[in-house]
Amino acid sequence: MIAYLLGMVLGAAPATAAAATATAPPAAASVEPAGSWVVRDVTVIPADTDEVLAHRTVLIRDGKIARILPPGAVAKVKDASVVDGRGKFLVPGFVDAHLHLATEGAIRGSKDATLSGLDLGRDHRYDRQVMLSLLKAGVTGAANLGGSVSSDDDLLWLRGEIDAGRIDGPKLYVGKLINGPRAAVAAKPEGAVPASKPEAPTTAADGVTAVRRARERGYDFIKPYQFLNRETYLAVVEESKRQGFITTGHLPQLGCGTCADRDFTFAHPMTNVAHIEELARFARFGSDLAPKDIDALAQAMVDSRMSVSPGLITLKTIVGMYVQREVPPVPGEWLKLVDPVTRREWAPPANRYLSQAFRDQENADRFSAGYDFGRVLARELWKRGVGFTVGTDAPLPGLPFGVSAQQEMIELREIGLKPVEVLRAASINAHRLFDPGAGSGAVREGERANLVLLNADPLADVQNVAKIDGVFAQGRWLSMEQIDRKLAEGEAFQRDLERQLQARKPAAP
Repeated sequence: MIAYLLGMVLGAAPATAAAATATAPPAAASVEPAGSWVVRDVTVIPADTDEVLAHRTVLIRDGKIARILPPGAVAKVKDASVVDGRGKFLVPGFVDAHLHLATEGAIRGSKDATLSGLDLGRDHRYDRQVMLSLLKAGVTGAANLGGSVSSDDDLLWLRGEIDAGRIDGPKLYVGKLINGPRAAVAAKPEGAVPASKPEAPTTAADGVTAVRRARERGYDFIKPYQFLNRETYLAVVEESKRQGFITTGHLPQLGCGTCADRDFTFAHPMTNVAHIEELARFARFGSDLAPKDIDALAQAMVDSRMSVSPGLITLKTIVGMYVQREVPPVPGEWLKLVDPVTRREWAPPANRYLSQAFRDQENADRFSAGYDFGRVLARELWKRGVGFTVGTDAPLPGLPFGVSAQQEMIELREIGLKPVEVLRAASINAHRLFDPGAGSGAVREGERANLVLLNADPLADVQNVAKIDGVFAQGRWLSMEQIDRKLAEGEAFQRDLERQLQARKPAAP
């Protein structure tokens, strides 16, 4: 279920998500009304500037921020619900710009015999629990960076249900992953390499077809993957631009006859690099990681105008598993929100980061330095003005949906970003990346009401992003009490799922 990220220093590739065969049910045509809310006497942090607007009254109506009234102004709105904002802080909703959403459709279609035939109940309880976990952490936007065709069908359906107000969840952005054969496969003699097709293109024509089919199916963006050869990578990136897609993914593989080189890649850039590991791989190839190499790489990023989702918490977690030989502790009570299927993927033998094979890879002795190098590189990019978004690769082992975005925000603060810059990376920058035509994502009149109400000032301490009173998701208010109650309603479902998995475990020898 998890798209694994192999280590930065080792330069290996993630495995794809498990295949799924379930067909998503059609969405009904109706849209639930968003309603009206008045948030009284709140401190607004728009996040698109350094402004702090104290004692404001904010009117939310029909899914948007209708008015932000000055101190002392009284809003009288018929049938509006009132939210007490005294001593609280209204900030843009957070966006996880890189995750891999498991859906119950993917479970139903899994080739894993342990998962096949699980009783998942009715009413998409599994999907609802995952979406609520994101909202509980203030994540009101989430970008899925690739899965199987059938699991993507489920996500496209789920996106529509959330937009229509029939399921509580973040705004979903569904990416189409496009990849070719690994470099070692592509280097085989002619006739040994599988024929090109849009599902695994090795020609420019099939790369173009893959992008066009993604447009027809309603994807939001394209994820180019690192094993596209030079001509196919270029065709995918250029056709994506023509189709109005942004591209966020892996930089091409280096070092083979059909691969792109660094100069080619930066001359034909994607919109965004999916994690700092990709840039680190470019930095280490054919160099000794001297300061001049980091400078040159950072300047190439500036010149290309690509942004990056650093994923420092991802590297930290992987290195932690390598060094400690166990999954790092999950903050607070978040572990209980991790569903039984995902917890199974975190444990041996499914968790490849705890395997001996992972430890035996070439250059494994350099792996533990990957996190430190990623921090140095990320700081250099930030100093030069490269745009950041918050991405986590959740649910990679140790990184639950939701809270891992808060952890990444802390990582960005620790490399030097100001708290307002962290908020910007976690919200506005992601809106500009995935949905530039739908507003800035700031707390401003006319913008969509995807917001987080905090009980403490995030500008005083960025860790206060975890002190959430409630969220506006798609313009609908959910207090933390409501979210927790909805999650509690799914606990019996989670226990039953755990019992089913336990019953399917093979008997001990």
